[in-house]
Amino acid sequence: MHLKFFTFINFLLASSALFGQVNVTFPPSRMVYQRDQSGDAKVFINGTYLNDPDQIQARLKTRDGEPGFGVDWTTIVSNPSGYIFSGSLNARGGRFDLEVRTMKNGEQIGNSTIVEKVGVGEVFLIVGHSNAAKAESEMKPASSDLVNTIDPNANVELYNKYLESGSPADLPPLAPVQFCLNCGIAPMAQYPWFWTQLGDLLVSSLNVPVLFYSAAFGGSSMGHLYKAAYNINFDHGFIKYSIRMPYVNIRNTITTYMPRTGLRAILSAHGVNDGDTTGAGFYFRNKMVIEKSRSEANYDNLPWMIATSCYNNGINQEKTDAQNALINEIHDVFRGADLNQIGQSGRYDGLHFNEEGQRRAAELWRDAITNPQTNLLGNARSLMATAPPLPGPPLPVDLVSFTGQKDAAGRNRLTWVTSSEENNDYFEVQRSLDAVNFEVIGQVKGFGDSRVSNTYTYADEQVSERLTYYRLYQVDYDGKASLSSIVAVKTAIARENDFVYPNPAQHFVEVVLNNGATVDNLNVFDLSGKLLIQKEKTSQLDISALGKGAYIVEIKTNGGQSVRKKITKM
Repeated sequence: MHLKFFTFINFLLASSALFGQVNVTFPPSRMVYQRDQSGDAKVFINGTYLNDPDQIQARLKTRDGEPGFGVDWTTIVSNPSGYIFSGSLNARGGRFDLEVRTMKNGEQIGNSTIVEKVGVGEVFLIVGHSNAAKAESEMKPASSDLVNTIDPNANVELYNKYLESGSPADLPPLAPVQFCLNCGIAPMAQYPWFWTQLGDLLVSSLNVPVLFYSAAFGGSSMGHLYKAAYNINFDHGFIKYSIRMPYVNIRNTITTYMPRTGLRAILSAHGVNDGDTTGAGFYFRNKMVIEKSRSEANYDNLPWMIATSCYNNGINQEKTDAQNALINEIHDVFRGADLNQIGQSGRYDGLHFNEEGQRRAAELWRDAITNPQTNLLGNARSLMATAPPLPGPPLPVDLVSFTGQKDAAGRNRLTWVTSSEENNDYFEVQRSLDAVNFEVIGQVKGFGDSRVSNTYTYADEQVSERLTYYRLYQVDYDGKASLSSIVAVKTAIARENDFVYPNPAQHFVEVVLNNGATVDNLNVFDLSGKLLIQKEKTSQLDISALGKGAYIVEIKTNGGQSVRKKITKM
């Protein structure tokens, strides 16, 4: 069944005691935000809260024995509304424990929430063939806890599915871990190779946490990357052009991970496997892949570091000259590791690194990244992280309304309406008190195949005095499933004007309508009446480009109604 979910926040009317609690939905533990040329980064924070605070505050606490200068309690949202918030803190390089609390009249409400090991440091994406992915020699784990990866080996079934689909939906979640001996590097690499050693060297040299991604693919070439990037068909025994391997790994990192963490640079080490072309052809392939990555990142200054890496029982000077030309002629391309320095003693077969070669490769990449003449940290204009979207984005499902109300028996009654269904087996109803950890509380049988409107209801008899979150998990007969956005239900008197949230906001605001209404148009005006933003058929607005101050949001619904709400941009 292909459903289109539109989620609406409904508040049930009842009196209850207010509980003081805040939940952080982003960032995850061990997050690393890429710092800018000055060494700073914005730490973006999303979450949900109970009660009726007048401020949401956050701080970054230093950790014993780890780098960084803390940030004291800072108000990230004033006069919040809508039970969902988004804010940020400015921080310099280091690693911290993020603590968030709600405040009322200068007093903390209830307990704060802590997310451990939130870092500001360096993030890299690895590109290359087997000498960047893994060969046949012993590897080492990272010794420093500040070296991080997203491990595809944590879910081998999902990783194997990704190898077949190349879909970003099959990527591991943004949940960094310490870079261990058995860890891979998402999205593609299954082994740590020498990158654990490089991580330790960088932590020692730069005194900040490090996070790696990898698009390295053993047996691949820059030619394969170029053709997959530009939809030029090729045949290969194990590289699946049909899903645009190997370039799809770069694309998925750009679209899925990099917006949340940012990136210092792409570290590229190709050359040996491009024997089917000349130096000029190799230059062209690199140039085109660099341009494609920058286009898809929507960032023309996306930094690349290119290694001189053409050693196979000797140096291929033509390819090395092409690499040097790329470094000298293309903007924001920097000199990477001179891996040609690793001779026969560092390679077990004249090409692939042995243990000594791994050690030298890590040192040479460290030397390139920290080289004062290149000055990557001062000259590379990092791609910076952007604010994550608010919780609950719409998903592609034909569900036209999802509402809740208190019934005569005091239960939370959920009602949802579908406009059409195909192969719909059942809906699973899930409940949560923190919008993160959900439990299954019931199941409602679907109509199967239908081209007419169908209405479903479910009554939750275990009504909490706290803010309760619900979502639907729709399952097809063939086992395929879709997850709805989240409905927040509060057992307190709703404030009828809380339909634009969060307010105040820094980056995004969401419009919430009841009774099945949908948004036709959204307009944002300054207080003089000047139209600044105009959107159609969306309930979410990106206001990050607006200056601080007050604005008017005009909402026009599908029923012809027009409502205006004053918001504050922080």
